[in-house]
Amino acid sequence: MAELADPRGSRAVLVGVARYGSLPEVPAITRNLNGLAGALQDPDLWGLAPEHCTVLADPDDAREVGRVLRRAADETTAEGMLVVYFAGHGLVDPVDASLVLGLRDTDPAVPYEAGLPFEHIRRAVAGSRARRRLVILDCCYSGRATGHLAADETGTRVVADQAGTDETCLLVSAPRNRTAQAPPGEPYTAFTGELLRVLRGGLADRPAVLDVRTVWREVTNRLRERGFELPELRSAGDELPLVRNAARHHRDLVGRIVVATAAVEDRDLRQAAVLILRHDRARGAVGVRINRPTTDPLPADIPQGWRRLLTTPAVLFDAGPLSRDEGFIAVARLRPDAEPPLRFRPVRDRLGVIALSADPEPLAPVIAGLRLFCGYLGWGPEQLEADIDGGLLLLSDAEVREALSSRPRELWTTLHARAGGE
Repeated sequence: MAELADPRGSRAVLVGVARYGSLPEVPAITRNLNGLAGALQDPDLWGLAPEHCTVLADPDDAREVGRVLRRAADETTAEGMLVVYFAGHGLVDPVDASLVLGLRDTDPAVPYEAGLPFEHIRRAVAGSRARRRLVILDCCYSGRATGHLAADETGTRVVADQAGTDETCLLVSAPRNRTAQAPPGEPYTAFTGELLRVLRGGLADRPAVLDVRTVWREVTNRLRERGFELPELRSAGDELPLVRNAARHHRDLVGRIVVATAAVEDRDLRQAAVLILRHDRARGAVGVRINRPTTDPLPADIPQGWRRLLTTPAVLFDAGPLSRDEGFIAVARLRPDAEPPLRFRPVRDRLGVIALSADPEPLAPVIAGLRLFCGYLGWGPEQLEADIDGGLLLLSDAEVREALSSRPRELWTTLHARAGGE
């Protein structure tokens, strides 16, 4: 699995110009900045620290933008990634046909006077020691610049060619008019809107980490379906992993049931169906096998009050190899509309863990099912996610009631088939 750049050594500079003096305003760009900053900072997608993600909204000083870019480039480590984003009007210098990014006070007739030459961005990025560099341009030509396009070239391709830079991955969208850039009634510009939808929603049939090329292809397909001009990608020679795949990265697995694939031979997981009781990506996970009833009699110290609440088969379940001598885990399912009793910790919906130190006598009207587990299974930080993304475990669609199935030995076969196992 491709690894993401180290967010601690990474930097991002997001520049957006929504308000102009001499060019049409594009209010959606303000939301572009907030949306992209949020996606990059989301710990479930990448986890860039807010102080490492600089947002410049409506800047009017190219020198200040240049200083911020150079500082970010200097601070990005070799293991990190430098991300530079610009959204606004893109202009062609009438003198040398170079690309100029429009700032708030840029005059389209003389863009070089108060605009941001893309050459400044190129030099700042090229000076970084980061091995991963990504420049994203969501800019359009104003009406005055369309004459600079050749008959067989799109605005996107011209901007991409002019902005091309060595050893840097460049993703650019250059619609020819404002309507294509910011569809009326939509919160974002067309290109950035689709980009955010891919980053936030993920792609179900793609790997656990999305690279820039995969994202570009999906954004391109979506823009093509909507009739917008297609973005261009200039790759630096690698696939440049960008974010975790939100469709594959499971944010909260508490209360979900995972099943081992048929290929798993590990004795603790072989043909196991596991209910996840605790899950934290940074700390790890805890689960209990729910399909391994034992033939051993219940321990004599289990009070009759608890025994009467047990779901058939009323036996002890072998939940895993860890902490087998440290007591039992009692998993209970509440009756509909029942108030959670004391010492009941919810797991998912009406399913939870209840302490055996509670008085069982008043629980009969409250509890619809109960099962006792001995031991548990454990995963370290991100290990459960890795087992799922690596194909060792399948995330099932099991309902809460199935965690206490009266036919536990059939659970693996049933859930494995429903989860698409082979």
